[in-house]
Amino acid sequence: MNTDDLDIEQDGQIVTAKLHDAEVAFGRMQELVDACMDKMRYDKAQHFVFDMTEVEFLASACIGALVQLLQDIEQHRGQIALAGCQENVSFLFKVTRLDSVFPMFDDVEEAVESF
Repeated sequence: MNTDDLDIEQDGQIVTAKLHDAEVAFGRMQELVDACMDKMRYDKAQHFVFDMTEVEFLASACIGALVQLLQDIEQHRGQIALAGCQENVSFLFKVTRLDSVFPMFDDVEEAVESF
């Protein structure tokens, strides 16, 4: 899947999703989560890396969508990792104490290797 502000690529069981939005609202995150769920259901994807390099602001409601995705994929022994989080995004995960639930890596390659 490729649109102007979102790329989703799959290599085996690993899906990499890159958001090109500087600001991500709940609706946009829900679109991404739905696309990832389809990858899990129909293409046997198990592990998901969200490349957040270009994201400067993430609405707090987006975390709920990611938590829901995590709950669904954990039933299939899947994992989610975040890569390239900018300071504001990292802070949101730290202040909600979800940085221990969603591992954060400097880049996509490092996140992929974690699986």
